[in-house]
Amino acid sequence: MPKPFTAIVPPFLKATSETYQFAPAVRIGDQILISGIVGVDAEGRLPPDFRSQAKNVFTTLEAILNESGATLDDVASLNSYHVGDLHSQLRELVDVKATRIRPPHPIWTGVGVTQLGVPGALLEISAVAVARD
Repeated sequence: MPKPFTAIVPPFLKATSETYQFAPAVRIGDQILISGIVGVDAEGRLPPDFRSQAKNVFTTLEAILNESGATLDDVASLNSYHVGDLHSQLRELVDVKATRIRPPHPIWTGVGVTQLGVPGALLEISAVAVARD
């Protein structure tokens, strides 16, 4: 019996997906559930500063959504996980988010944590989108 969802694995995430045995996203009907994304760049490098990591997260999120036939405009929910000063990071994330996510805004929960799965990662974001097609 086939699974009730379709895994979405953009080519640039194939090796990571296989190594860690996860799908970067799955599509269930018109819903797209996106795994946690950390702020590495296209070459897999993690910049040391929060703002650069946040920009990279949204670039990766957009690429995953494009692979699944959606856009950042389709994002309905964001969860962000922060290592460090939560309040200053939330303010910075609002600035970065404003350049990528247009109103109406998705729901958003920001949580402070002690560490993430990638050493040096200061931010991880998971999302849910609803495709329009």
